Amino acid sequence: MGKTYNLFVKQKGTTTALKQPKELSYYSRTTNEEFLVGNDANLNYYYLPDAELDNRLDLSAGVAKMRDTAKEFKDPGTLRGLLATVQSVEEKKQKRTKADIITFRGVIRRLISAAFDSPKFNKVDLRVVAFDGQIFIRDVASKDEELRMTTESRNAWYTGYKFETVATLSQPLPYVDRETVEKRPKKLVNTGDEYITVVRTGVGNSKLILGAEVDCIFDFKEEGKDNLKHYAELKCSAMVSTQADARKFEKKIFKTWLQCFLVGIPRIIYGFRDDNCILKTVEEFAADEVPIILKSNNPAMSTACLDAIKWYGTLVEWLLNTIPRDDVANIKPYKLVYENNHLRLTEMDEIDEEYDAIVNGEAVITNDFKQWRTSLPQ
Repeated sequence: MGKTYNLFVKQKGTTTALKQPKELSYYSRTTNEEFLVGNDANLNYYYLPDAELDNRLDLSAGVAKMRDTAKEFKDPGTLRGLLATVQSVEEKKQKRTKADIITFRGVIRRLISAAFDSPKFNKVDLRVVAFDGQIFIRDVASKDEELRMTTESRNAWYTGYKFETVATLSQPLPYVDRETVEKRPKKLVNTGDEYITVVRTGVGNSKLILGAEVDCIFDFKEEGKDNLKHYAELKCSAMVSTQADARKFEKKIFKTWLQCFLVGIPRIIYGFRDDNCILKTVEEFAADEVPIILKSNNPAMSTACLDAIKWYGTLVEWLLNTIPRDDVANIKPYKLVYENNHLRLTEMDEIDEEYDAIVNGEAVITNDFKQWRTSLPQ
């Protein structure tokens, strides 16, 4: 077995300096597992006037007929679309994009959440490789949560997708006929179509490129420009009626803030459902106001957002200091897991059953991307 390195998850540094996220490009992932680089075919637009709430929208409707096509993806955690988009950006500029780490927002969210959640609720099982002076990370535990779902939690999971379906349109409102708008409550949920923004961001002195699924455009899209300020995160939650409900919701919105903050999405829109899954109210939050809300309402979470930023800086710095990146021609693979309050990074040996697929195959980095980077002057 190769060398093992550990980082205690309660360890927090002092780094709070953040780089302003910038959108580099985007792509769409289809239900057929195609990656459409620079294509916004799966981008949705928010439209849910207050009058719609009078129609008693049932967020459990159609659960038996939903199309969970994402569940059928052969490789749900693949970096293929993200790397193809990074390559497209680099081909236009004919130079490598400056970054220390390339991965998905969900991967970084899992690593940050390791300091706040039990391993039971936050499975970290990642594959990490050093290549061409950069670190690439992919998730192999993407679907584990679904396997552990109870009927109740699955229904709640479904209402989130249903809320997105009834609250968005596939085109801006002026291009959509009235019948399409009015039939949204009967539209079947499909989990497979995704729109992913590719963002350059950073913490401390570290630079990251993150791919992140975007729920919708809140207002309008600016063609050929950075649209981060126009994106919104959609979520669904049970109504908040008691102090206990409030505490549960504060934990939820903290996780939602984390998702948004990592890539610079400014708006969070929550739909609140009653016990019968009827949509009762919709509330919008500014992502940068969430730390203030938590500090004002819950002393136990008053520093949660600041602690998350400090831990973010610490874990990224640890990865960069631990993993050698000077051998630009070869791939060095690692496994990264969360066990016993530690992140554990282990070098993979050649006898590991995954070694060949990672180093010589396309389990993490695609052959197209390897060839592209090899063709660039160092």
